[in-house]
Amino acid sequence: MFEVIERLISQAASKKNFTQRGNVANEEVRELETELSITLPSDFKYFLLNYGYCFWFGEVICGLVGENKRYEKLCGIIRKNTYYQGLYNDDPAYQSVPSEGIVIGTYDGGGYYFLFSQESERAGEVGLFLTETYGQEVSKFKSFTDYLSYLVTGSPDPEPVDVDYDKIMNIIED
Repeated sequence: MFEVIERLISQAASKKNFTQRGNVANEEVRELETELSITLPSDFKYFLLNYGYCFWFGEVICGLVGENKRYEKLCGIIRKNTYYQGLYNDDPAYQSVPSEGIVIGTYDGGGYYFLFSQESERAGEVGLFLTETYGQEVSKFKSFTDYLSYLVTGSPDPEPVDVDYDKIMNIIED
């Protein structure tokens, strides 16, 4: 079932500066789910258990960094989630970070990738929420596996999401 993830990580491993943690204990993943009161989708849980986190030149998939605090700021999933909640949730002009899931990556143009937890109607999907749209979602992937595939291979393309541009204009004009 998770052979696609293994193949994609194998491909990513050939990219410049590829780094990953490696195996993570089940207990660490359970603690993450408990701390956030969510259930992670099975493909992302598999990724965490087998790779922890990973990054290569230009891309980061946040996860559990363990004792390696060197990568906490770049790859720590709790730290990244807390950062974006503070940035978006404390400014009334921005749409808040959804509560049923977790931030799993950053968008270099300003924004974040969000994985919807099993408690959400959108369980397993990954959405891209941008700063320039005041935190509104602009595109989505059907699963974490599709998101990982896009980062590694450039395919599949994300699906566009309707953006409320009237709301953005109202914010700008105020």
